Amino acid sequence: MGVQIKIGNQASVWDFEVEPLLIIDPNFNVLFLNQKAREKYRYTGSLPVRCFQLTHNLDHPCFEEGEKCPLKEVLEKRQGLTCVHKYSRPGEKILYEKILASPVYDLSGKLGGIVEIIVDITPYVEEEIRVREELERREKELESLLEVLEASKVGIFILDSSFKIVWLNQAIEKFFGIKREEVIGKDKKELIQQKIKFIYEKPEEFAEKVLKTYKENTYIENFECHVLPGEGRKERWLEHFSQPIESGLYAGGRVEYYIDVTHRKRLEKEFLQAQRFEPIAQMIAGIAHDFNNLLMTIQGFAELSLIKLDKDHPVSKNMQHIISSCERGAKIIDKLLTFMRKKPIEIKEINLTSLVKGIIPLIKITMGPHIKTRIELPEKPLVIRGNESEIEQVLLNLVMNARDAMPEGGDLWIRLKSDGQYAFIEVEDSGVGIPSDILPKIFEPFFTTKGDLGSGLGLSVVYGVVKSLGGDIEVQSQPGKGTLFRISFPLAAELN
Repeated sequence: MGVQIKIGNQASVWDFEVEPLLIIDPNFNVLFLNQKAREKYRYTGSLPVRCFQLTHNLDHPCFEEGEKCPLKEVLEKRQGLTCVHKYSRPGEKILYEKILASPVYDLSGKLGGIVEIIVDITPYVEEEIRVREELERREKELESLLEVLEASKVGIFILDSSFKIVWLNQAIEKFFGIKREEVIGKDKKELIQQKIKFIYEKPEEFAEKVLKTYKENTYIENFECHVLPGEGRKERWLEHFSQPIESGLYAGGRVEYYIDVTHRKRLEKEFLQAQRFEPIAQMIAGIAHDFNNLLMTIQGFAELSLIKLDKDHPVSKNMQHIISSCERGAKIIDKLLTFMRKKPIEIKEINLTSLVKGIIPLIKITMGPHIKTRIELPEKPLVIRGNESEIEQVLLNLVMNARDAMPEGGDLWIRLKSDGQYAFIEVEDSGVGIPSDILPKIFEPFFTTKGDLGSGLGLSVVYGVVKSLGGDIEVQSQPGKGTLFRISFPLAAELN
């Protein structure tokens, strides 16, 4: 069926059989429907028919209900348009149509109506929706995966094929003391040589091993690295794993993992230390009791003899020396029994803040005028479970140790702080420091660098008390730069 129309300056006869076609006058009367349009709208009646009645089953124009009407826009602007329209019948699925509408002029050039061609694009739109929903689902999965990796306690680097850093998580920032915005996009090889290797105890060994795997595209497994304390990072042990990326966007790059094994290393160290201490502990415990009984006997007879002697008798002074030596020996035994935990103690809740405040005068007297003491305490109380006298002994032992490390004077810092789970006592000095070969031995009983001036039990007692109260102790020191002892105790609220 042909219809003669004029579009612009040309008149043509069109016979549309592929897509639905309608010709509509300016009053929205449908003057012509091709067969496809009749089939689409299931219309077998006569023409004209109102377009809104045919297409929307309404008795008034659709734009009166606020709906955008492409036909009205064509009539007002006198120019064609293309738009996508959503169409459905009650109980049937939604169809998506592309409407191509153009003004139609009669042979005299007067606007006679509109030609509207309707193309069913439902399959394409449905596919687009499916793809978009799939992309959104994958984006959410990726976001969830990144959230998991971000929160992981395992440090992760992802490198591209040119070994530039494309991603790292919070654990890496914490372990390395770096900020991601400063290193994303940077060449990891250059970063290792310029910065990263220097955070390790053995920088050249780390750089050589890691860079070799980059060059040879090989794996690293169970490579332990000792991170030294520094700006923005704590001392820790990391176990390093690394593997090439073999496919995908970053094929040719690498994934690197760093696992914090500090706790395991400490347990291993404590286990070895306990193994060394056990035979000594058993021997000391037995000897201490026997020796204490022997001292009590010696002291008892000396006191009886002193009673029978005149005050000015030449032997009287010797007896006093014997009694003093017995008392000193008894104190050493008491320290030994405390260290070996053979002596029962009372455990209760104590306020660390008040305890430290209470012994500040004694600390300042102990340090003397040539050492400047700085105390940093929190305003609120930090409550732990422990024994006041033992914690005082721990603090005083560390303070005296610091004093002995600064014979020419210096600075002492005592800090008390908390992270919400643990209370931390820090004792730091600006003294001579401890050589690295001696550092592992300082908590061993009878180990001393003070010669006859030291018993070698001070730090052993500190270690024993801290461990018996469920705490932990760590030490950082460099020769010529001073020493920092950090003790941690669980807060009583956390224990409860």
